[in-house]
Amino acid sequence: MSLSFIYPEALWLLLLLPAAAALGLAARRRLPHPRRWLSLVLRLVILASIILALAGAQIVRPADNTTTVFVIDASDSVSAAEQARAEEFIRQSLRHMPPGDQAAVVVFGENALVERLPSNDTRLRQLASVPATTRTDIAEAIQLGTALFPEDTEKRLILLSDGQENVGQARRQADLAAARGIEIDVVPLSPPAGSAEVILTGLNAPSGVRIGQRFELTAVIASTVNTTARLRTFGDNQLLDERTVQLTPGLSRHAIPLTAQERGFHRYRAQIETVDDTHPQNNQATAFVIIHGVPRVLIVAEAAEEAAPLASALEAAQLSPRTLAPAALPTSLSELVSYDSIVLVDVPAERLPRDTMAALVTFVRELGHGLVMVGGETSYGAGRYLRSPIEQALPVDMDVRSRTQEPNVALVMAVDKSGSMGRCHCDDPDGPSIRTEIGIPKVDIAKQAMIEASTVLGRLDYMGVVAFDEKARWALETQQLVSPEVLEASIAGIGAEGGTNIIAGLDQAFESLQDRKARIKHVILLTDGWTNASGYDPLVREMHARGITLSIVAAGRGSAQYLQRLTEAGGGKYYPATTLGEVPRIFLKETIRAVGSYIIEERFRPAAASSSPILRGMSASTLPALRGYNGTTPKDAAVVALVSPQGDPVLAHWQYGLGRTVAWTSDLSGRWAAEWLDWARFPEFAAQLVSWTLPAPQSQTLASDIRLDGSDAVITVEAFDASGRPRNFAETTAQIIAPDLSTTQVELRQTAAGRYAGRLSVSQLGAHLVQIKQSEDGAPVDSQTTGFVVPYSPEYNTLAVDTALLNELATATGGRAGIDPAEAFAPTLEVVEQSQPIWAWLLLLAALLFPLDVAVRRVIVTRRDISEVWASVVSRLRGQRTEEAAEPLLGELFEAKQRVGERRRRTSEDTAEVPPAAKQATPARVEREPTSEKDADEELDDDPLERLRRAKKRARWHDRS
Repeated sequence: MSLSFIYPEALWLLLLLPAAAALGLAARRRLPHPRRWLSLVLRLVILASIILALAGAQIVRPADNTTTVFVIDASDSVSAAEQARAEEFIRQSLRHMPPGDQAAVVVFGENALVERLPSNDTRLRQLASVPATTRTDIAEAIQLGTALFPEDTEKRLILLSDGQENVGQARRQADLAAARGIEIDVVPLSPPAGSAEVILTGLNAPSGVRIGQRFELTAVIASTVNTTARLRTFGDNQLLDERTVQLTPGLSRHAIPLTAQERGFHRYRAQIETVDDTHPQNNQATAFVIIHGVPRVLIVAEAAEEAAPLASALEAAQLSPRTLAPAALPTSLSELVSYDSIVLVDVPAERLPRDTMAALVTFVRELGHGLVMVGGETSYGAGRYLRSPIEQALPVDMDVRSRTQEPNVALVMAVDKSGSMGRCHCDDPDGPSIRTEIGIPKVDIAKQAMIEASTVLGRLDYMGVVAFDEKARWALETQQLVSPEVLEASIAGIGAEGGTNIIAGLDQAFESLQDRKARIKHVILLTDGWTNASGYDPLVREMHARGITLSIVAAGRGSAQYLQRLTEAGGGKYYPATTLGEVPRIFLKETIRAVGSYIIEERFRPAAASSSPILRGMSASTLPALRGYNGTTPKDAAVVALVSPQGDPVLAHWQYGLGRTVAWTSDLSGRWAAEWLDWARFPEFAAQLVSWTLPAPQSQTLASDIRLDGSDAVITVEAFDASGRPRNFAETTAQIIAPDLSTTQVELRQTAAGRYAGRLSVSQLGAHLVQIKQSEDGAPVDSQTTGFVVPYSPEYNTLAVDTALLNELATATGGRAGIDPAEAFAPTLEVVEQSQPIWAWLLLLAALLFPLDVAVRRVIVTRRDISEVWASVVSRLRGQRTEEAAEPLLGELFEAKQRVGERRRRTSEDTAEVPPAAKQATPARVEREPTSEKDADEELDDDPLERLRRAKKRARWHDRS
């Protein structure tokens, strides 16, 4: 046992003790010798107690109790029987837990969860924690377990696991645990003896072959039993081969011969099926193969006839086109990468699969492939590509900005929110003429229409929303375009109620737009027309005179003819909606029409703006005329090859990351480009339009190999120059694109002549694409696109126990392997000390001694006082009355007081009978102060009053002495 301090620097205050002692000895007031020293000692003890309390004094002694944390592996690699055995081990250990010891439980898989905090409960309830079980992170489990230990107990962590770590670094956590004096004991959890398991550990394939070349895929299969299995091989999700294989315990390799059919990046997958198997998750493997040959081009069009002219031109140019509808466009990057370039022919944005846009951007930027957008009625801004990922990749912006950066459109949407715009029921006035889904308010469909219409407005355009019933209220004041989130929040509160006052809504829209600076000022009115009001014509004519046009979307049959006449007077269009489902589409169509510059239809001959490889060998004067195009704005870094008479881009291209993109803003059909389709050089133009976007041919001097090692991918590249000699000292990197399109770059270091290797941790399942690049002195010399697939978690790769790792963890911390439950709470080798703070007790001691010190210095108690107190106590014990137990002296004083009072009364009566002259003859009593103790004694007589006076005089004499 020893004494320690939390704030030892406070001990410097102990130097005040000698000073306090000196001050006490030098005090002017004299006390009797024993009292003087007793007071000094008390003061020093009080001061020392306060100083030690400030220093955080604590008593340190060896700990005599143990805290054990049980860490149990619940991942998929541990069978249910072994997990039950681990729970039983904990229960048996708790039965042997000594009083004062504690136990905690942590359950882990890919993550770790606290099942039970440290407690002395000897029972283990059914485990309730459910971690992710597809991986094993022993490091996180140890880290969480060590955080549960109290500091003042011996610490032991018992790991119950198969040791199959595939996430984290358990060895590093073991070193940290050892530094804290925590022992890690291990209990191996082995798979059941004789359990059947078949694992397809890998599919080996060459990195690249030529069209028509025969090659082999090799399936590597591990089995724990003798069994028969069915092995199937797929190429790009098409069944290529199926066979029966005989498996024996251990590894076996099975060759699958194939012939390269189509150029591109192809994905092959092997799958095995067997009756004797424990985990079906590990029964597949995937490989990528690059087949060199004619470039593949994917044409995406809603109608095959729209893509036919382009496809025919590309076939004539010895390219390999394929046409797909937008809905059939692949969504994964691993499928898209099999094409060298993709052409979108008049495809609206909403027709593309949800995840395809982001994948196309990565397809171009990271993998170096090409993208071409062809215009049309539903392309570019009219196709709602504004602020989309594809807009980022193209060389043009979808909104049309003027040269002076002025707003193009100021648009106000006036929405009827009267009660008739509520839910459509059978007895509604519009029942037969307008159909909607039961229970959906018309006003809610109007909100969706406004949100969709906003997507085609430019960044500088103005937009406002005014809702009206009897009165008009602004849901969104007219302002430059806000984000969809802000717009949605602004119109969310619009509900159907009240009457209908269309003129109030139009009047507010007119006031907002009349002084607004914009090229186009337009109002879209949505109403069901059920109103008794009239007199709109003067207002509409004044709006038109001020350059504000009006279009009406009639969501009902009320006053249909009157509303149509209003649009004629307002210079807009009238849209009768037969179903409410048409309203969003009509709003979008009308907004695009109002913007105007998204689609420009006029006959013109495009003019050359700059030289371009796409127009190589063609003179601008020989180019045919076009009848229309989509308005766009070129980006700063774009090359604009052809422009319209207004200066808008017709043909633009640029480099985007590693790839290239082209914007052809006219169409390639008979509507706008009929003369181009009849042009003799159209096949040459179409081929050069697409070929410029094609990536460089895949390298045949780079041979790459990627294999999975647990949760890591090991990338190996062998590089050769044109003469076949190893390429040394090249800067080699690999950029890995995960299934979620996130990218990671790894430096590949040279390990041998022409050989480069690197490793990275892989956590996502699915296809990972790899772009390998080599450069010398900063100049690119070679590149290759390859990939690998993580078909299942490494949790299912093996069923063996990693005894080496478990033993390492135990050895590093001084623990043991394979302990018994009775040893779970045995004392550890690490000496742990417990600290008991005593500062509170020291302050209590100081508080108790302080009044004692005051009493020693200020209170004087004589023997007579003690005797009188004792007599009083005795009398109380004997039951005498309080008056009889009073102090004798005080009793005598009371009697003397009574006698003096009686005497004064008699004296007063006698004085009343004495003549005044006799009173003057009576000499006055002169009191004198005693000059010595003897003089005070001489004045004593038998009168109690005199004795009282004598006592007072003696007290004054003592004070003067």
